[in-house]
Amino acid sequence: MAAKQQAVAASGHTKMGEEKLIIRREKVRFIDVLSMLFLRRPITSYAFVEAGDRTAADFGSTPGDWLVALTQLIQKALDAAYYPALVIGAVVEFLLNFVALNNGILGIFLNIFKCKLVIPHREAPNFRSMIGLIDGRTELKPLPAGGGPEDRRLQVVGVSATGDDDYYVGVESGGGSTGTAVVPLVQQQYVNGRLIRLRTFSIFEVSMMAAKIAYENAAYIENVVNNVWKFHFVGFYNCWNKFVGDHTTQAFVFTDKASDASVVVVSFRGTEPFNMRDWSTDVNLSWLGMGVLGHVHVGFLKALGLQEEDGKDAAKAFPKASPNAVQGKPLAYYALREELKKQLKAHPNANVVVTGHSLGGALAAIFPALLAFHEERDVLDRLLSVVTYGQPRVGDKVFADYVRANVPVEPLRVVYRYDVVPRVPFDAPPVAEFAHGGTCVYFDGWYKGREIPKGGDEPNPNYFNPKYLLSMYGNAWGDLFKGAFLWTKEGKDYREGAVSLLYRATGLLVPGIASHSPRDYVNAVRLGSIATGKEEV
Repeated sequence: MAAKQQAVAASGHTKMGEEKLIIRREKVRFIDVLSMLFLRRPITSYAFVEAGDRTAADFGSTPGDWLVALTQLIQKALDAAYYPALVIGAVVEFLLNFVALNNGILGIFLNIFKCKLVIPHREAPNFRSMIGLIDGRTELKPLPAGGGPEDRRLQVVGVSATGDDDYYVGVESGGGSTGTAVVPLVQQQYVNGRLIRLRTFSIFEVSMMAAKIAYENAAYIENVVNNVWKFHFVGFYNCWNKFVGDHTTQAFVFTDKASDASVVVVSFRGTEPFNMRDWSTDVNLSWLGMGVLGHVHVGFLKALGLQEEDGKDAAKAFPKASPNAVQGKPLAYYALREELKKQLKAHPNANVVVTGHSLGGALAAIFPALLAFHEERDVLDRLLSVVTYGQPRVGDKVFADYVRANVPVEPLRVVYRYDVVPRVPFDAPPVAEFAHGGTCVYFDGWYKGREIPKGGDEPNPNYFNPKYLLSMYGNAWGDLFKGAFLWTKEGKDYREGAVSLLYRATGLLVPGIASHSPRDYVNAVRLGSIATGKEEV
């Protein structure tokens, strides 16, 4: 089947309806799961499966294997937990914010006595999501003085300076080493007539922190971008999914400066811990044939603005021209594409960085592929980097090859240890031939990284190989121990609270869940080293 897909890609074939496999999980019964496991009926013979004519012909009598059956059981469990998880999540986040905003249990009683009790509001700039409660760090960590090009530097200002009079501006205080007045991180370039060499940050640092705060509300994100990072917040986008009938996709855009910016960053929100619909999307095996793009995960396409899942033409399924969006219901791909064009026109020297964690990483991986599909060269030619963290698989090998051939930068996919999300959806050929693309930057538990080039996969790619079982549980214990004591070596920025440590403890039950936390990804890009060939940087 892979050979057929390659031939389709080479011929420029754009038929879609003939190549698709959509599993309607709401129609799956427990007896169907048993049938897949024991009767081995052809997968396309089940009432819950919608397959294109070409797909049905290719599969023939191919049965659904145990990974397909397991996926349906997982999705059924996630569907059953959807509403209870939303309620539990809302209560937990409210209570934890209530305690934090009142400075602890004792602070609650003191504030009641003083009539100054703080009640959390979900859309307030001081309200944190569960991700923010696990890891509340917001400040960017600059590169050390003398950092070289191997750091994949993101130059936030076009200032280069040499000489004995140069000095660096601190991030937290904003003050220079000479004790002069406070200097904004980005806007100021001279103090007392002396040229300042402003701090620079690695692409990993900026993209990971942007991916982490994407989980927060719009007011929180704007406050961090403008007041903590001293960058320029452009906008927050709450986007519509016509198939779900809800705003399921969130992203934000910022630049390093309000004028003459050097970089425009787009960050997609990822899988929220208590949103079982997000988790179900991550593991979903359904895909659409998108012509030269190959087979692409249908759930992620819907989140970006897919128009048709039953059409026969990829250009109609995802048209180049923006569909007429209903007021208040913007479509993610089109809204962000137009905003990028606007920002690049306003900032002629700027380049683009696209990022996201988890589900957000999946959307970040597909976004530039759609730009290439629509020949949006004005944006693509200024693409600086695509970096994703804990990203699930988004397409097959044809998709990965298309991205490599048509997107001007090689996507970087960062994976921490046995994080479960990069190992889904399961690669279950020929029913679902999901494969990663780009270069994988794989970190182990002690933040030692290595590059796995050209679509190479991380260890235990389908998660269930028994030979990794002891290692996975050992890693979970190691991460819990490290989380409790890392601060003694690395300082207060790495001290973890009770919420973070409790989250790490979930890895003792389901290895790989705790490894998905953005905290370890932040630690990895700050403390880690990356082996590239014979070198370690």
